[in-house]
Amino acid sequence: MHNRRIYHGFNGFRLFVKKDFSKAMSFGSRLAEERKRLGLRQAEFADLVGTDVPKQSLYENDRRDLRADYLARLAEAEVDVLYVLTGERSTGQWLSSEASELLSACLALRPEVRTALLAFVKTVGGREQSAFTAPTLHAPSPGYRAGTPREG
Repeated sequence: MHNRRIYHGFNGFRLFVKKDFSKAMSFGSRLAEERKRLGLRQAEFADLVGTDVPKQSLYENDRRDLRADYLARLAEAEVDVLYVLTGERSTGQWLSSEASELLSACLALRPEVRTALLAFVKTVGGREQSAFTAPTLHAPSPGYRAGTPREG
């Protein structure tokens, strides 16, 4: 944080006012923080995400906008893209490609078919309802259902 003292003088008295002039972290500084969290130098990170050092420097100094293809490469490099964009850390675990494919196929089904499929899977797997209610990265809360507005 950068603190600066401002001196106000009136009637022969000097008044000291402490003001905080720091600004919120930008996406560039969060991107640099993520790179450091991964233990990589800028050149190593640039190579990992398919860019060059000058462009990576521009990203980290907020002088180049983040593009969708770059964000996708960041995600592949295990960068917390949600944190880079919003300042809030992701929670939960990433789904495997197989689980992601299964979830996508399930969500494409009509609601009554999904309900029947879930009942079938519970019966075959011998699991109780509670085993299927843990939050994951795709479901921020146990009660979340696709197509319904999120609370918050």
